[in-house]
Amino acid sequence: MGDALRALIDAVGLEVGSGQEIRSDDDLWTLDPDPGGTHAWVASLRRPVWVRHDDTLVFVEAGGAALVEQHPTMSIGSDPERHGPPRTASSYDFPHEALFADTGVVVGSASLGPLAAEALALPPIATTQPAGFPSADVVLALRHVGHLDGGRWHGVQQDALARLVVTTVLHDNPPPLLRDNSLARVLDRLFEPAGGHSTADLLDGVRMSPRTLKRRCFETTGCTQAQLGRWFRSLGVRSALTRGDRPAEVAARFGFSTTASMRRALQRVHAPDTDIPRPI
Repeated sequence: MGDALRALIDAVGLEVGSGQEIRSDDDLWTLDPDPGGTHAWVASLRRPVWVRHDDTLVFVEAGGAALVEQHPTMSIGSDPERHGPPRTASSYDFPHEALFADTGVVVGSASLGPLAAEALALPPIATTQPAGFPSADVVLALRHVGHLDGGRWHGVQQDALARLVVTTVLHDNPPPLLRDNSLARVLDRLFEPAGGHSTADLLDGVRMSPRTLKRRCFETTGCTQAQLGRWFRSLGVRSALTRGDRPAEVAARFGFSTTASMRRALQRVHAPDTDIPRPI
């Protein structure tokens, strides 16, 4: 059995940086991160933090995490009001005993591919859910990152734990087309990289008729299951073309006989529409 969310993330592309813990001797601080990716991720083990994106301010409970779209006004702070940047004793002009230093707040970068808005439909600030409660995966990841600090050759493990934090946020904010639980097993199969499933394969073990499948797919996404499959398979192709890969190489990589046949296939792609009003 496939995993539709993982398939969408893999098709779109995700790179996550391991991040660094914010250190501050001041209890009140505001950080303007420069993540170097399309998003910043923030997670906190011991204290709540406030995340701002333009005019939106979101509270993230201790043990929670957020994925924030890059924006000039993006900031992360220990308080809803704006304060000075975090600083430690070494940056002061006079001797000072560190009172806070390790905040337990970790900030890193994440880069989603060019079709992320279409495939994942994330809000500008996505947080772990339910809001106001710690996430077991985030807490475990941050605790283990703390155990790895100062060790040698732990970078790959820290990167893996950072990816766990980010994918936990993505799991808690699934794309609208995955929110109809009656279609979950069908879409898991439909979005398997191998593809090629018949309607009978998609409905194996699912109590749903082909007619009901077609109706529910259209009500949820504005697409038939065949159109959804073509759209999913187009994500990798269109991502490569958007990155600037040579069309002939992309066509060969994804199994098209010619560049022209690839372009004809892309013209048939119909992206999901998850804002369709449901029939009364």
